[in-house]
Amino acid sequence: GTSLYPLRDIAYNIDKLSKGGNIVILGEDQKLYYEQIAAVLKELELKPPRVVHYSFILLQEDKMSTRKGNLVLLEDFMKEAVNKANDELKKRYNKIDLSSAKAIAYGAIKYGILKVSLEKNVVFEWKQALSFEGETSPYIQYAYARISSIIKKAKKINAKADLSLLKEKEETELIKLLHNFPELIAKATNELRPHLIATYIYSLAQKFNEYYHIHQILKADKEIRDARILLICAIRQVIKNGLNLLGIDVLERM
Repeated sequence: GTSLYPLRDIAYNIDKLSKGGNIVILGEDQKLYYEQIAAVLKELELKPPRVVHYSFILLQEDKMSTRKGNLVLLEDFMKEAVNKANDELKKRYNKIDLSSAKAIAYGAIKYGILKVSLEKNVVFEWKQALSFEGETSPYIQYAYARISSIIKKAKKINAKADLSLLKEKEETELIKLLHNFPELIAKATNELRPHLIATYIYSLAQKFNEYYHIHQILKADKEIRDARILLICAIRQVIKNGLNLLGIDVLERM
């Protein structure tokens, strides 16, 4: 009077097909099983799903698994992330901001997983994931917040600024990187590889921070200042778009 997993998964795939595209995310240990499901769907003259197989997520020294009794509930995992983000904010700014802590914590978890290519195990470390330095979500969120602060101080944006004044090496590199964004998104989508987006927005945030430390923006001559503000507006928008595609919120202040 009941059913096993295969029958439920077949029904699940049929339901998804009726609604449009069918992409399934699974662990690498499910490869053979889903080949069997695909074979049944083909017999039913239905299109098999596009399957993305991820390697295991390792939390400290244990695989996140229910089979050995070392159960890690997502709810508890997220709460722990928020607590740790709150502690980090309190340490840095001597105040608690639950909304910001959630954005940082959830972003850290998502980015920590999505930045890793499908073929590799995800080794999740709290200290590294919540760091404001290195390839992390807080680092990218902080770059976004820094640009927001500069734009706010600028007050006015000259949409007709002369962009031909952006001749510095770092500016050329940033413009080329921005130019590559649409192609990168298409590649990540077609190949079902979100880590390409994660790596890209980290590179963009990193390049911006290097640029920020080398060149004046608000204190530059007016015409150059206007052009640089337009450039960082574009960088800010692309960072926001990239994080949004990964399901990560931005913060105007950090």
